[in-house]
Amino acid sequence: MEKVYGFTNENINVFPEFFNFDNANVLTVLGSGDQYFGALLNGARDVEVFDINYLAWYHFLLKYTAIKILSYEEFMQMFVIDNLDNLIIYAKLREYLPDEVKYFFDKLIGLGRSFSSIKIKNTIFDNTKTNNVPYFNHETYYQLQSILQNSRMPEFYNCNLLDISKYTKKAYDVSLFSNVYHYLSLNTKDYRDFLNKINSPEILALYTWFLNREEKKEFLANGFDVYQIPGVLHQDDYIVKLSRRKQ
Repeated sequence: MEKVYGFTNENINVFPEFFNFDNANVLTVLGSGDQYFGALLNGARDVEVFDINYLAWYHFLLKYTAIKILSYEEFMQMFVIDNLDNLIIYAKLREYLPDEVKYFFDKLIGLGRSFSSIKIKNTIFDNTKTNNVPYFNHETYYQLQSILQNSRMPEFYNCNLLDISKYTKKAYDVSLFSNVYHYLSLNTKDYRDFLNKINSPEILALYTWFLNREEKKEFLANGFDVYQIPGVLHQDDYIVKLSRRKQ
């Protein structure tokens, strides 16, 4: 299994400027889980997640459970300061974890492996020093905690984006596909045709740190909207959006 992202490297705080999350049904790539948490904080009614990497689900459930039961200080200690490697706090979480997740992390302990060994060791993918993670704010953390305590665990689809229709044919108000496009062997037109088969009027088709003039031209020519936004690691990032009305 591939390693996991600790926190998002996307400026998810700007998403409400481009997508209407109010009472929305949302489909999002799982990744670090922060797109899921962000969608809930922005008013989504239900959020489902998918990822080809099953280990991302285990990491998500550890984080999900932690936010539900830990204080803000305990969460920051384990997930930021100690980079997951705090067995005292893990012991507090353990009894609340699903059995398969508990087994996985217990197995790591038995093998003498640190929990942080499952994470990508690169500051680009472990953005704990920026303000793009909304629940790093004390007040917002407890807001999210309340939401999680009063909602059910999300549906998880362990699949590639191109296979998502084999797992769900539901209608979604908003779909968030991060930078998945960069891993697909599709040109811009074929990607647009694929996305138009998904029952979702608002789609984040691509979030990217770099977009050259030719790439932007291709997206615009095929019915996408392109927005330049404040970057997380660079001066600017880009959101490529597809709306159902666009053809």
